[in-house]
Amino acid sequence: MGGLAHYLEAEGIPTTQISLIREHTEFIRPPRALWVPFELGRPLGAPDHPDLQRRILLSALELLEASGGPVLEDFPDEKVEPVTEGAQESEGWACPISFAPVPDGETDIEITISAFRREVAEMRSWYDIGLERRGRTAVGNFDATSASELFIGYLLGQTPPVPDLDLPFPVALRLASQDLNAFYFEAVIAKPGATTPESDAFNRWFWQETAGGKILKAVKEQCLGESDRALRLAGTLLLVPMSQA
Repeated sequence: MGGLAHYLEAEGIPTTQISLIREHTEFIRPPRALWVPFELGRPLGAPDHPDLQRRILLSALELLEASGGPVLEDFPDEKVEPVTEGAQESEGWACPISFAPVPDGETDIEITISAFRREVAEMRSWYDIGLERRGRTAVGNFDATSASELFIGYLLGQTPPVPDLDLPFPVALRLASQDLNAFYFEAVIAKPGATTPESDAFNRWFWQETAGGKILKAVKEQCLGESDRALRLAGTLLLVPMSQA
């Protein structure tokens, strides 16, 4: 984005941006940038803190008042991550939802698919409660059912149609994986008394303990064996974080 900002400014369009990696921003030298001390993927800090997020956005927009550049300022708040009162530490967070046991007598892939379908079904009510309470969701192109069936169909050797979307299949896999991750996150924080986990705690739980994480890892491995370059690229970079591979 910093590189693109130079081209936009050359056309007379003022730009400002939020930076998560200060060293990169110092090297690229965009016209205006606000560095924030948050982890990758959270340029506005932890979710559900609108006051903090508003301050960040306003601080970034105020840089447009600078007459010259490059300008790189630090977000003035000293507090790195707002923590909900009573929240547990990342290491101590546990998912408040318990899943049903997996039945015996199935193959490995059948066990994973069966567990995955049960997980999605059991979490849907909590997701719906959270959606009703918040009035918004990060789940975008794929609901949990369509994302699930996309992955399952692919693992079973099918190429399922992408519902109502004119997307290449590798792109559909990537978007569906993002929506599934958001579905799990919004479901686990919706149960009464649940705390909002730090992202590293949630990621450990999702990728290491859920059937959803196992399904996406299986999809990744299948993509890596494809002759199609775009599918191999999706498997290499776009479905499972490198830290969880």
